[in-house]
Amino acid sequence: MATEPSDRLNALLLDRNAVAIVCRQPLESVEGPGGVVFPPTYAGKGDNAPPEYNISDFGDGRNVCTMDSVQSQANRIEAAFLTAPYRALVREVTVRAELADGEQRIIDVLEAPHRLADATIRFSDLRQDAERAFRNFRDAPRAVAELSPMSLLMGAFDSRGTYCKIPRALTARIEAHNVRRLVRRALYSAALTGKDLGHEDSKLSQIGLDNALDGPIPGGIIADGGIWREAVLNLIALRQNCGQRVTNRYDEKPSKTPPDDLSAYIFGLGLVSLTLQPETFLRQGCLLVAAAPVAATIRYADGAKTSFSLSTVDALEFAKTAALRFGVASLPPRQGHFQRELIDEANRQAQEKNEKKKVKGNRGA
Repeated sequence: MATEPSDRLNALLLDRNAVAIVCRQPLESVEGPGGVVFPPTYAGKGDNAPPEYNISDFGDGRNVCTMDSVQSQANRIEAAFLTAPYRALVREVTVRAELADGEQRIIDVLEAPHRLADATIRFSDLRQDAERAFRNFRDAPRAVAELSPMSLLMGAFDSRGTYCKIPRALTARIEAHNVRRLVRRALYSAALTGKDLGHEDSKLSQIGLDNALDGPIPGGIIADGGIWREAVLNLIALRQNCGQRVTNRYDEKPSKTPPDDLSAYIFGLGLVSLTLQPETFLRQGCLLVAAAPVAATIRYADGAKTSFSLSTVDALEFAKTAALRFGVASLPPRQGHFQRELIDEANRQAQEKNEKKKVKGNRGA
């Protein structure tokens, strides 16, 4: 009799010799292989420097260009859990903020870039619950999961509070290999010029009148070595984040006891994240599609690997069962309120800290 997907996945989670699920998929421009695509740009060096792509050159003609970083991929994956049917897998925890113009904005923790450690939480009346969860993370990680389960999957660093650091268990990134850089220049030809309007002594290009030149600026890349999306579900980090501190010998047989509800829950979220169809429109000029199916493998501590196949349906069903067992449905929604008065106090403390560093530095000199 064929093994049920849930039995197979539970056995994988319990197998301490299994250390990761690795997925790799080739992507290409919607225009086809060799199409021009635009990576994200980053600030250049120096004042008024043009933006740059993040390209690592190896000095032998090979290079790697960041198309979507680990952080960006994590944010895209989390955004998918804001929509059905994935919304039911994660408790709704939000912060309501009143903006300067009186507008009300509600931010879901799934939208917060730093998850439970984000400033939206730290400056709200949920901060004490978040701080308590971070302080108890090593001994009782369930409190983190009840507020932000993605913090146990994608990681979180409470760098301005408890300094608790939760490792990433799931990483994904998109990179282009052996790229050729393109540059572009632009010419804006105004319908009306300053000369036409009698302003011959002044340039009006800043307000949209007069011709204007732009460039050279980055004009995209061509990836001769292909574009690849790679995702890794680190089973060791996942187990540790969920409180499994005892390290079994790798040659032990997998336990037949069902995994604990927290580990199964975070594992289910990880499986769904691996099988989600990634967002293909990354930015203007970068519309990617799959060039081949995902190749997934399970890697073992002794270096062995086996192919891994899991449908989106099976991943979702496993995650639903695990979420039900964990008790997501019984957790009521939480809404905190952003407290703007905390900002001044935080600024004051930060300034005092910087002043102490300066004094210490001067003494050392």
